[in-house]
Amino acid sequence: MVPCFYLLVLALIGIASTGAQEDKTVATTNKKVLQESSLIALQASKDYDKGDFASAEKKYQQLLSLSPHDVETLNHLAAVEIHLNKTGETERLLKESLQQKLENPNAWLLLGLNDLQEQRIDEAFAALVQATLYDPKNAKAHHYLGIVAGRKEWHEISEASLRKAIELDPKYAEAHFNLAVYYMRHNPPAMEAARRHYQRALDLGAPHDPVMDTIMKKPIEDLK
Repeated sequence: MVPCFYLLVLALIGIASTGAQEDKTVATTNKKVLQESSLIALQASKDYDKGDFASAEKKYQQLLSLSPHDVETLNHLAAVEIHLNKTGETERLLKESLQQKLENPNAWLLLGLNDLQEQRIDEAFAALVQATLYDPKNAKAHHYLGIVAGRKEWHEISEASLRKAIELDPKYAEAHFNLAVYYMRHNPPAMEAARRHYQRALDLGAPHDPVMDTIMKKPIEDLK
């Protein structure tokens, strides 16, 4: 007759063996999911960079099905939806992202851009302020905050924000261009500053703007 103690040991060994096998299976599955997710994320990023937003959308949706509450995936998909003019879906994704992580500057920035696209200027300003608070070194957030402040005719905030964007990224062509527009519209126009920033924007690759080109050729006295 086999001792009870011996049978108990065998049973425990069997349980341990089964548990180890299950852990190994789970680890293998998790590794495959991680590898699959990484590959999909890489392909989605490439699609986004080349402007194939419909394809990027499908891939980020696939990623989200694998990890439904991942903040980065929610943000990436929201950025794609902005390009596809799906502003309602963009807002839904970003609010879910912010529920997961409130200190989320990218989500606040995208929410501000989405509100700006929908001409919700007050909401855009509030979101972009949050973006700059959570990421003070984000030149893009300061740039768009400057644009929105300009829409509200808060001129000092607009100038300070645009200048901050250039301070953080001296090669930010769009910020130089918009600062040139700001100085050109100043009362009276600060044309030398406007010309300097417009030329800098052109040097950095910004396209010529016919209206700005015409204005820059006029004598300063004609613009006062």
